[in-house]
Amino acid sequence: MSLVITLKANDGIIIAGDSRGTIGDPRGLTAISDVHRKIFRLSSHVGVGVVGAAELGSALLDQMETRLSSANCIYLDDVLQKFRADIRTTFNEWFQQFPIDKRQGVLFALGGYRLAGEQREPMIYMLASQSDFAPHLFTKGSCMLGVPQYATYLANRFYDPQMSCKEAAALAVYLISETASQDPKVGGPIKVATIMTDTGYRELEDAEVADLLKRNERQNQRLKRFFFQGRRP
Repeated sequence: MSLVITLKANDGIIIAGDSRGTIGDPRGLTAISDVHRKIFRLSSHVGVGVVGAAELGSALLDQMETRLSSANCIYLDDVLQKFRADIRTTFNEWFQQFPIDKRQGVLFALGGYRLAGEQREPMIYMLASQSDFAPHLFTKGSCMLGVPQYATYLANRFYDPQMSCKEAAALAVYLISETASQDPKVGGPIKVATIMTDTGYRELEDAEVADLLKRNERQNQRLKRFFFQGRRP
């Protein structure tokens, strides 16, 4: 399983994901591997996170950025149209001999900017193999795929669309690390990308993510002291 978080901030978009893959029935004995890549660059202003069958998702995304670049797809409207067409065609070609309920499942969260006149508007879409990759528009500023229960609860408490990208990145890391502390289907190194109007798509360095984890732990300890000792954090 996986957890991919997409958040809109007041100055950009955050896409973050864990790196855990599980093998076996999650109701019984499973094996884990923490080497799976979940977030990808599609263009200078669009990124994607993938959950579900990890290897299948990676195969569907293989060379996608190159194909989008060749078609001059930069902003979300053009990227979404070609992305859906290519993914859908390939997926249906590979699985045409299987009934729908026997096909492997894969879900994508696309975050990026679309052109609205002279303005660039941040948008988040979800596309799932179960619904023939029809675009689902997320209007509340967040999209969580994979194992979203804990993250959804925490986001309802802490997410604010007026957050900066830096703050939203810290929150996305927090949502993933807290989920991993409760559910072993999520875990491994966390990867984070920011998409901003001026700098475009950028993946954070491992050291930057480590700093966010340390920051979050300090905040957790402050909250614990507040309840344990009755102090203000």
